[in-house]
Amino acid sequence: MARKKTTPVETLVETQQKRNRALELRMAGKSHAEIAEELDVSSSSVSRYITQAVKEITRENAEEYLTIELGRLDFLWDLIHPDLKAKDKGYEWKIDRALSIMDQRAKLTGSYKAAELKAIAEAKGGMSAEATSMISDFFGRMAELVAADELAQQSDDDGGSE
Repeated sequence: MARKKTTPVETLVETQQKRNRALELRMAGKSHAEIAEELDVSSSSVSRYITQAVKEITRENAEEYLTIELGRLDFLWDLIHPDLKAKDKGYEWKIDRALSIMDQRAKLTGSYKAAELKAIAEAKGGMSAEATSMISDFFGRMAELVAADELAQQSDDDGGSE
């Protein structure tokens, strides 16, 4: 098996700095040719730098949004979960709310997509080792998160009932 070529850290840092600078210059109104001249790279490199810099900004914003939304869902879950466990009067309608929260969480975390991909691959007669590993890792991580949430809930319930 061929060895994967590794890029020195210094080169990665320099490339990232060029990406950031290219985006700054473009946002300042410079053309690709002007940016290429200033950074001493080709116009196609400038285009790649800008595209990658924008993707990274978008990814960071998406991750921040996901964190905020999952926090909101956790807050809502924390509000209704004690009533569901205690089966207090009128808890039945909260079952629907709990299912909605679980559904939204599954959509945001990609659980449905992962399960769909796994089912499709199994229907086709198998998956690559890499795909199997990725899906197993995903479901393992989801199980860890559920266990941690249940442990936190149990801890909250034990601490709050004294």
